[in-house]
Amino acid sequence: MSVGAGVLVLVLVVAVVLGVTLRWNDVGASAEAVGVDRGSTVAVIGDSISQGTKLGGVGRANWTSIVGVARGWTVTDVAVGGTGYVYASPGTQDFAAGQLDRAVAVRPTTVVVQGSRNDGLTPLPQVSAAAADLYRQLQQRLPGVRLIVIGPVWSDGTITPSLEALSDAVRAPALAAGATYIDPIRENWFAGADTASPPLIGSDGVHPTDAGHRLIADRVQRALERG
Repeated sequence: MSVGAGVLVLVLVVAVVLGVTLRWNDVGASAEAVGVDRGSTVAVIGDSISQGTKLGGVGRANWTSIVGVARGWTVTDVAVGGTGYVYASPGTQDFAAGQLDRAVAVRPTTVVVQGSRNDGLTPLPQVSAAAADLYRQLQQRLPGVRLIVIGPVWSDGTITPSLEALSDAVRAPALAAGATYIDPIRENWFAGADTASPPLIGSDGVHPTDAGHRLIADRVQRALERG
């Protein structure tokens, strides 16, 4: 038996013992994803891009789940749609007020904070201050935690100076906190989304489809592999 086949058999045996149902592509990803962060317990704070919507990204189709399987993470996704570092739609709370405690409760070794385009109408100094405070609280309550910050995600290729400024308002405190910063706006993840097949963005023109979540997962993976 080859080494690769042996690994695959071991994964399947473990899955049976634990009562886990895996698809074949999940097994392949798990068998190949051997990295320094394999086995990490990860909490995800974010907006609807990380929560998923009826247009895509529900459950295992969400980018957080796809990346988690590929990297061997145990992921707890506490993201809530309509939220941001400062912004909170009716019935929700901002990231710190609504998601911080839930993220800390799982005692993660890594925290991913994603967002948020919802802060687009908020004065940028407020966004930066709220972001810095959130990262500070995470580091105080989870000593040694690894922070991965993903900036706002835009749904097409029309990147404007105001969007770049919003991304920079998150980037600066993230880098100051020693976080890994991933920049969907400056990398223009969804350029060409309007002509993509299958569609990457749903009928509302904002939220990713399942295909869009696969694209996000791919971009996040590439960024983490770059280090």
